[in-house]
Amino acid sequence: MVTRMDKRIKMEDKRKHLEFIQGVINRHNSNSFRIKGWAITITAAIFALTGTIKEPYLCFIALGPTIMFWILDSMILANERCFVSLYNCVSNDNILRVNKEKLKAKVQNNVDDNFKSYTVGEYSMNFVQFRELKRNNWLNVLFSYTIRWFYILLILLIIATFYGLKSINKTEENSPLKIDATIKSSESLKIEPVEIKTNKLLIHTINVKEVIQPKPSTTSNQKNN
Repeated sequence: MVTRMDKRIKMEDKRKHLEFIQGVINRHNSNSFRIKGWAITITAAIFALTGTIKEPYLCFIALGPTIMFWILDSMILANERCFVSLYNCVSNDNILRVNKEKLKAKVQNNVDDNFKSYTVGEYSMNFVQFRELKRNNWLNVLFSYTIRWFYILLILLIIATFYGLKSINKTEENSPLKIDATIKSSESLKIEPVEIKTNKLLIHTINVKEVIQPKPSTTSNQKNN
């Protein structure tokens, strides 16, 4: 005979179990947010490096970390979905019936009925069995609405930054170089080759002045003697 005290203890145990699962779900959600933050930070750092050395092709280095974080984020969110399924199972008296169509193809072949039942023990945190669900697969999460637009926009930003920096560098290369110099004495003039990074050097943009200093007069030298 189940007393009222036993029911109260069972409900308390169930509540504690759900709190444990909810804590794990919150940590997965927090880790997913940190991964997105790291993706933005590393991409911005690569953009800063690219703009400093003026090499647009370095922007594509950011594609590697972006794709890596995209895959890692999808795996974390897939595990989070498994814990959500575990939460639903515990809240439904430790049993969860899933429609056969919502399971993976290889699992459907082993199911005779239209539903498959999942059970968990008290305070069990085993979520691996819920990976049999289609929605809990990381490949399904990879292109889910929740994260795909974030990383697709980040990739488009990388491509746009590449073309933007390339057009800026092209404008700087095609702009004429203007040189303004003043030569005080042509006798001590020494010109060394200088590397000029430009494709156009217009003659009328070069302005050179020669300032000749007056020589001391002969009369003043004789007086001094």
